[in-house]
Amino acid sequence: MTKKKKKKKKNNTVIIETLLNWGRENGIRTHPNVAIQQRIIKNGDEDDEEDERGIFYVRLDDERDDVNDVNDATMTTTETLVSIPEKALLCVPRRRTETVTKGLEEEEDDSLCEILLRETKKNTKNNNNESGGSFWSAYLRTLPNEYDLLELWTDEEIEMLQVDAAKASARELRGKVSASYDRQCKKTKNAGIFFTRAEWAYAKATVRSRTVSVPWSSAGALAPIGDMFNYAPVGGFLGGDDDDNGNFCNGDEKEDGCVPVGTGAWNANENAFEFQGTLPKKFSPTTRSFELFMNYGAYTNLELLSLYGFHCGENNPNDVIVLDVPLITTQTTEYHAKVIATSGALTFESERDLRLEYAVLTSYESYSDKRAQRAHASAQRHSFSAFASRGEKLSDASEHNFCTAIRDAAGRALLSFATTAKQDCESLEHLKNSSANTEKDTNARATRRRRTKLAVEYRLAVKRALQKTYRMYEKRMNALII
Repeated sequence: MTKKKKKKKKNNTVIIETLLNWGRENGIRTHPNVAIQQRIIKNGDEDDEEDERGIFYVRLDDERDDVNDVNDATMTTTETLVSIPEKALLCVPRRRTETVTKGLEEEEDDSLCEILLRETKKNTKNNNNESGGSFWSAYLRTLPNEYDLLELWTDEEIEMLQVDAAKASARELRGKVSASYDRQCKKTKNAGIFFTRAEWAYAKATVRSRTVSVPWSSAGALAPIGDMFNYAPVGGFLGGDDDDNGNFCNGDEKEDGCVPVGTGAWNANENAFEFQGTLPKKFSPTTRSFELFMNYGAYTNLELLSLYGFHCGENNPNDVIVLDVPLITTQTTEYHAKVIATSGALTFESERDLRLEYAVLTSYESYSDKRAQRAHASAQRHSFSAFASRGEKLSDASEHNFCTAIRDAAGRALLSFATTAKQDCESLEHLKNSSANTEKDTNARATRRRRTKLAVEYRLAVKRALQKTYRMYEKRMNALII
């Protein structure tokens, strides 16, 4: 299971302590039990500490170990985990008016990128010394050296995704970054300000993946300390998932071992952005710490890859796959059905629409006159729509045709990929077995390895969803007696 990963090669205790001290000096408040810790990811046969961090809840030494009441152990309380005042946020300054237009959104996003790069260059010129450097020096040193957002992938890496929608999204995002850079060059060419295309792409990726929402700027704000929370969908991860292969909870916060996820929002009364989470009031004797996660929103795997450079694999409860289903009536069209990835079933809306269309199609197939077909289809669509909306059976023949169409569409989609699910599993196993030699990798090879793994896991999740769809609708089709 892939959670949000923030790769930071400059990860050491001194840098973290410097950031925490800077935060305290500038009004950032953290819960007494909150700590930034290294995450251990198991690669191959050995424990390999990757440069990833997260925010953990750590029980203090003087806190009670015993839990006398089972009910007390399951009681929870909502706490503010991290609170970041406006002055500590790296953001575009407030405007007199907060009216946002599309042009202003682009302008503010570009402005925040420029601010970030200016502050970064202050650090570079001062050799990362705090005196004379950026106000946010302690924070800037914790940022990743690179990102895995789709817009930064090479053409070859994009092709490894295999899914047309994902490849198109990557190229569209890359085009937007390029257009943004061109805008910035025109804006600053007479001001003696110059950023390379690579620097601008890095700034764009930082702003895109790490900002939080604030009321005065559509670009959002970079939140020191707060942006170290890793992601989990609503429901959270099962606790103790240190091997990167765990499962999501089913959404029930009382589930044994499930760590609920928190949320973040601007608190106007405190003039601060706050990250809040649900914590148990008491702990069992064996619980010393657990990682705290934030939910950024109900995103599909493709959206997560586009926005943050990671995805949640096969068990993302929010993932939806688009399946093209042909509709042959008076003309051939395609319906873009939405498939729930975890189950393989169509969404209610897609199933309703397609069941209705196939019921109408079945009812007028005997009409040879096109005008009569259209008139009959209109009447039948009106007649069947209420039944389809309630999920009621329309006719055995139409249901059979509908299930056959979905099964066949899923089969065609699976056959369209360059590799099979089995081959993808073998590729992942090869990557896992060869990870013991990663210390010999150059930065470029390490990046390629990461993105290859992301691409293979992403396309495998799509194929697993389509396999479920194929089996589900074939079973429904075979259950119908025609």
